[in-house]
Amino acid sequence: MATPIVVPDAGQTTDELLLAKWRVKVGDEVEVGDFLCDIETDKAVAELESYLAGHVLKLMAEEGDTVTTGQTLLWIGDPGEPVPDAAEPAVDVAVGARTPSSAGPAGGGPTVDAVTASPAARIAARERGIDLSTLEGSGPDGCVVKRDVLAVGRVVPLSPMRRAIAARLQESVREAPQFHAAIEVDMTAALAVREATEPRVTINDLIVKAAGDTLAEFPQLRCRLEGETIRYLEEVNLGIAVSVEDGLVVPVLTGADQLTLAEVGERSRGLIEAARAGRLPAGASSTFTVSNLGMFGVKWFSAILNPPEAAILAVGALEDRLVLNGAEVAAIPSLTLVLTCDHRVIDGQLAARFLQALKARVESPDAWHALPA
Repeated sequence: MATPIVVPDAGQTTDELLLAKWRVKVGDEVEVGDFLCDIETDKAVAELESYLAGHVLKLMAEEGDTVTTGQTLLWIGDPGEPVPDAAEPAVDVAVGARTPSSAGPAGGGPTVDAVTASPAARIAARERGIDLSTLEGSGPDGCVVKRDVLAVGRVVPLSPMRRAIAARLQESVREAPQFHAAIEVDMTAALAVREATEPRVTINDLIVKAAGDTLAEFPQLRCRLEGETIRYLEEVNLGIAVSVEDGLVVPVLTGADQLTLAEVGERSRGLIEAARAGRLPAGASSTFTVSNLGMFGVKWFSAILNPPEAAILAVGALEDRLVLNGAEVAAIPSLTLVLTCDHRVIDGQLAARFLQALKARVESPDAWHALPA
């Protein structure tokens, strides 16, 4: 028999809604999950989804009409099927809701799903492996409709690498009170050295080399908290954060302060290639990490500590910045470095002195010229 589709109670503060647009016309065949019309509530424009398959027999309102909760909007059934007179009471069937089956198990009542959801929502959830009980329905009376399922997107389990990253960084944020300090660096001298170095090195190589040399002068930053003691590490082993398909790995450049700039570039390339090929060698643990997002245009960011390290350096994008030089304005190639520290073992003044020393090393032509190429 012909079945009415009524205006649902979508949780608005008034029973009056606006029929904004019909998506169907008389004679159209509709499937479960097809959109019938747009209804404007006091909160948003909602798409009304059909829970029935059949033909549109009659439209009971026009676009622009004010309609009320429970009012019949249209009838759906088989072609030529009679539609009850307006005076006959209609069966209130909420759009998107499921009616319980009349054939229940022996000795029991009708079979009713634990989660109220439209058929289209159930199909979409099954195709995507989504548990409907985890969703909050936006349909009538909290019914889960297809748009609720589609809003979830693709659901996949965490890979072993992502689980390890999640656990490690959660530990970092939970255990270590972290603070950040930033400084802007003039890269003019460093870029000149880069042009003169063979084979060609990257901006990240320049920062890694300068950070390694500066760390050699600041043993207080090469430390980690172990219970009630602080362990200071002799070597300057720099972790280099590398993005890979499943997440992030940190290969270690050992003895960075003992390498030339060219050696830093060569060994860094080898480590990065091995990491992205899944051949990351086991070796010494890092004492400090450098993370660079500058190649993606990120001006600055603050990195999370790589436990059990006490400090990590974030490198931003190289860009020309206008500065006043006497009476003239000059464009200076610059970038921002952000140092994150574990406040349990490193104080703000120490972090500031390290950044000042690193800035001076990068900006000094004499410091770079003193390095063997």
